[in-house]
Amino acid sequence: MQVNRYVESNRRRARWRRPATVVLLTASVLAPVTQSAWADGSAPQLSIADGQVLRGEVTIYAGGGADGAGLGLALDGASVATAPVPSLPATVLFEADGIQSGSQKLLNSVWVNGTMVAPVNRDYSGYATVSVPVPPGVLHEGTNVVTVRAGDSVSPTSLAKNHDDFTIRNTRLRLLGGTEVTDPAVPATKVLSIGDGYPGGNATEEQVTENFTMTVPAEHLRGVSYGLDTRRLADGPHTMDVVAGAESRRTVPFIVDNTAPQITSTSPADGARIDGGDVTVSVQATDALSGFAGATAVLDGRAIPMPDRFPVENIPAGSHRLSITVTDVAGNVDTETVRFDTTEVPIARGTYDKGRQDEGAVSGPDAPVLVAAGDVACAATSAVTATTCHQAGTAALIQQLRPDAVAMLADGQYDVGTLAAFNSSYDKTWGAFKDITHPVVGNHEYAQAYYPGANADGYFDYFNGVGATDGPAGDRQRGYYSYDLGRWHVVALNSECGVVSCAPGSGQYRWLEQDLRTHPNKCTLALWHKPLFSALYPGVLANPDTKPLWQLADRYGVDLVLNGHDHNYQRFDPQDADGTADQDGIHQFVAGTGGVGFHGTISPTANLAVANANTFGVLKLTLRPTGYDWQFVPEPGNGNGDFTDAGSARCGNVPAGQARQ
Repeated sequence: MQVNRYVESNRRRARWRRPATVVLLTASVLAPVTQSAWADGSAPQLSIADGQVLRGEVTIYAGGGADGAGLGLALDGASVATAPVPSLPATVLFEADGIQSGSQKLLNSVWVNGTMVAPVNRDYSGYATVSVPVPPGVLHEGTNVVTVRAGDSVSPTSLAKNHDDFTIRNTRLRLLGGTEVTDPAVPATKVLSIGDGYPGGNATEEQVTENFTMTVPAEHLRGVSYGLDTRRLADGPHTMDVVAGAESRRTVPFIVDNTAPQITSTSPADGARIDGGDVTVSVQATDALSGFAGATAVLDGRAIPMPDRFPVENIPAGSHRLSITVTDVAGNVDTETVRFDTTEVPIARGTYDKGRQDEGAVSGPDAPVLVAAGDVACAATSAVTATTCHQAGTAALIQQLRPDAVAMLADGQYDVGTLAAFNSSYDKTWGAFKDITHPVVGNHEYAQAYYPGANADGYFDYFNGVGATDGPAGDRQRGYYSYDLGRWHVVALNSECGVVSCAPGSGQYRWLEQDLRTHPNKCTLALWHKPLFSALYPGVLANPDTKPLWQLADRYGVDLVLNGHDHNYQRFDPQDADGTADQDGIHQFVAGTGGVGFHGTISPTANLAVANANTFGVLKLTLRPTGYDWQFVPEPGNGNGDFTDAGSARCGNVPAGQARQ
């Protein structure tokens, strides 16, 4: 794809071509026109770059004169009135590795002289350069302090929760004329670590900040400004001259574009009906001048990327609303909203059913042993402490218990479950039980993405095989499946309900209902990652999107639900989907104790029988024909706690394969 650009040869000849451009926005989105640094660092200089596209009202800054004196501006050759500026804009630059602002929703930020100038709003790795604009009025003549700050998920200044952990180097301040100033006490090659370590929380300012002292001379600080309303100009090429005295002049060509792109078609089209296969979300549009910067979309109130593609059953059957916005390089937008319908896709009996999984069970068919835990492995580079990164210890414990099956309750590999991360840490510990592991997928497998079409490729590549569409972890685009263990039926579900819907009418919901109807087991166990009830969220549903799964499970007599996500152990007495005690309801266990760390304070909440947040270990279940024994087994030694919990219960009275009346 080509974007219509105001190319250098045309600039020199002051000619301009304006052909209409039709572009299909697919996986490769066109980049905006490059806005380069000031060409040669010499005075005088402008805050707009050569060939930059402008729209609306813009303030243009000029600097590089002696203390800002004697500077003048001319628009298309005609002088314009300017205003003095005591503190020009600038740019903070540094190289970073390990920033997870985007994937982990951590509020990292950059500050100058105690003022937050901008958040860092995406991920950076491999010492990529972070560029943060400093608005006018922030810098002082003389000493200035630049601060790079690691954030948590609460606010840029919170110290309470786990913060991001990353390293930076080569921090500098680029002034308007291109001059860069640094902290003379910090060599450009020195690598600095910022963060509170995992699991973090209750951090100190010293842990989460790095300060740099830089000196800005007056001649680089002061200048002039001009408020340009580009709507008074014709779309197309223009020039801005900056003059310092009689001899020094710089001419910068720029383009005005106040015309919005136009959407010509969308997929799905307005009024479309989709009966099967995939939903493909894409757009075609025209733009006459600056070219496309990208497109965004909102499906049923949830932001999704563009383009996007996902199985139709991953959203509920029914009517849907899709709004697509196309933006050009100048920032002009066009939005179109369409409505389309999806129908229920037939689900064949036995779909995603793995069958019996206890061949050669050492405990026999009437008492197989299942051990379960989630939130398992730290990154390979993370250090073991008393409260973090005990994946090797819990793996050794599983080896001692010799179970017939292992249920990995998601978030098996932190922070993001790429294949490389799984292979470098999880595989070296819990990987010993891969052949008997029945995993579920969670938020860290999806890198915190929560929209239809998000992928957990590292997780599925690890458990199913690279590129395999199906395998022990279920279908790659769905992540739910079932199997039999002893006399028990087990359903493994996907609680990332923004990715694979949990709502009535969705494929997962209808599959679960059919699966429970067609398996006449007296005892049934359900596994998913995010708990509906949690002592971390007393009095409310912790993850209300999963409520339809609980309601369906309760209706068909599921006896046990096992979850992870919360880094602790919780056991609830039987209850219904509203949290009301019910002797025929479901027993819920949370076992996010696989090794990565611990979450906050346990709070009293309805129907909570017991909880602990300082002991790594696994939940051991002995699955008998009419009931089960449970035991929380702590990891021995290694500074671990010694909490235990044990008991027995019978399976419920709901007839097999039938719903409650």
